Amino acid sequence: MTMAVDLCRLTTRTMNVNAGHERTSKARIIHQIQLIRGITTILAL
Repeated sequence: MTMAVDLCRLTTRTMNVNAGHERTSKARIIHQIQLIRGITTILAL
């Protein structure tokens, strides 16, 4: 559980960095969102 929370924090940090490069990393942002959804699903179970 702690690992998932740390991963979530890291993902959020990465997304904030990506927001500054929106045009070049939209695919990466989409991937990060999918990752968060996956983590949320795991935590919900």
